[in-house]
Amino acid sequence: MAALEDEVDALLALVRQRYGSRLTAAELDGVRQGIEGIVKMVGALRAVRLRNADEPFPPFVPFRSPDP
Repeated sequence: MAALEDEVDALLALVRQRYGSRLTAAELDGVRQGIEGIVKMVGALRAVRLRNADEPFPPFVPFRSPDP
């Protein structure tokens, strides 16, 4: 969890550096919550290990003949 907090803090520092003068404290808090959500989702994606031979799943759409 400390690594996630470090990543959130680093990204928030970047936002503060670039846009801090235009954001209120409440807006920065909202940005932090958004960043936390994104970091958690990225962590879930990083947890999925893919091999070189893995391919995307093709979408399955069943064929339905038109009604007579």
